[in-house]
Amino acid sequence: MPYPNETAGKSGHADFVRNPDVARFLDNCSYLREPSPQEAKDLAARFSPAPVSDPPLLPLHVVASDASKSDTPISERLPSTQVGFLKVSHVLVDMQKYANLVNPIDLFVDPFKAAEIHREASPITFTMPGSNIRYRGARSVKDGFRQALFDQFSADRSNSGSGFSLTEVLLKLNGGCINLTSCPSCKHAGTFTFTASAPAQPCAACQQTAYATDFLRLHEGISDFGDNASAMTRMMNAVEHLMLGAFILEVWERAPAKLSELAFVLDGPLAIFGEPAKLSARLQELIHRVNTKLDDLHLRPMLVVGLQKTGGLMDHARLIERHLPRNSYRVVDDDYRQAYVTGADNPADNFGNETYYGQDFLFRTESGRIFNFAVPYPFSDKTFGGSGKGFAAAKVEIHRYGPLIQQACDLIRHFEMDLYDNAVVPIALAHRHASISLSPGGKVLDLMVRARLSK
Repeated sequence: MPYPNETAGKSGHADFVRNPDVARFLDNCSYLREPSPQEAKDLAARFSPAPVSDPPLLPLHVVASDASKSDTPISERLPSTQVGFLKVSHVLVDMQKYANLVNPIDLFVDPFKAAEIHREASPITFTMPGSNIRYRGARSVKDGFRQALFDQFSADRSNSGSGFSLTEVLLKLNGGCINLTSCPSCKHAGTFTFTASAPAQPCAACQQTAYATDFLRLHEGISDFGDNASAMTRMMNAVEHLMLGAFILEVWERAPAKLSELAFVLDGPLAIFGEPAKLSARLQELIHRVNTKLDDLHLRPMLVVGLQKTGGLMDHARLIERHLPRNSYRVVDDDYRQAYVTGADNPADNFGNETYYGQDFLFRTESGRIFNFAVPYPFSDKTFGGSGKGFAAAKVEIHRYGPLIQQACDLIRHFEMDLYDNAVVPIALAHRHASISLSPGGKVLDLMVRARLSK
């Protein structure tokens, strides 16, 4: 590691360039590559014409979400002591207002109507203790993180003050009750049962408090001395999907039929990674329960779409997009993923069994842009088909998704834009309100943290 302000030598790369072991290592690596003309022809043959209808199957409202984080040192002299900032933004797009953005006379976008859509954005912020910071005098950084997570999740984040807290949402997704079999602080065996009326309980062994939010296990990624940025990334992923559950539950309890008029668009896959991954199964069950009820009411299913901009599957998609016919799509089955994307030596019986609650598709639009979108699995859990390979086979059977694939394709066609590569308007709006720029946004957070913690 260099000293502060020490620059690297200009010839440091030469030891790698001249080393024959490096060349042999690279020769022995396989990786994603552009397909040959024949391979591209074979891949294109696996795509089918994308579903299309007139009029398109569009919702009345779209809720798009995106999240970002910033890990800010409290002082230039203490770069390893940090506070974590997390921002999740939701944008509500009224389809009628969106259709009226363009003036029919001069074909220009009305800036006042565009500004009105921007005002529909609703960012939510979370502030967490990061590396080397103990919250509220907790005996460790990890225990302080657990308490801060509970405090942040227990606040009512709705504008009216009448909505669910994220702790309540977590309990509702677990059937109203969460059980832990050991203390998250001292690991002493014991039964902790959390409900809406008792979301926190003391541990008889260590006298520390256990919380319902410990179910997410985010604190397990916290170190008393190391960099805790990865734990904040896990939290960001979990919060964004937990907020999806909060929106669905709130509408479900007030006017369930309205969910058929809504579409939720998330930036990223329909998956939750790391310690809170088990939350994905709860969301899968919730979405399936909602859509089963809507089907009973003879209503269109609620659409939830995950859109990935990066990752191995999108890298593969960009390599093959020019070879694919326009307005074509295919389901990304596990064999296809194994052959062209991941290349794992021992692939699991069902890709994403612990983390994913939605199925990936590749879709090239009429305009030539390619998208990786996901829609929720049409099953309440992953035991369908006998689990494992049985579920992996069932999840790629197109007929099981009903109109969801067409709804997703129609939504993407309607909102695709030229401003960014393979982008859609709702996600671009959400990202604009969620992102924390390195400058000036990140700098302002730096100054604020240092001013507050230096008192």
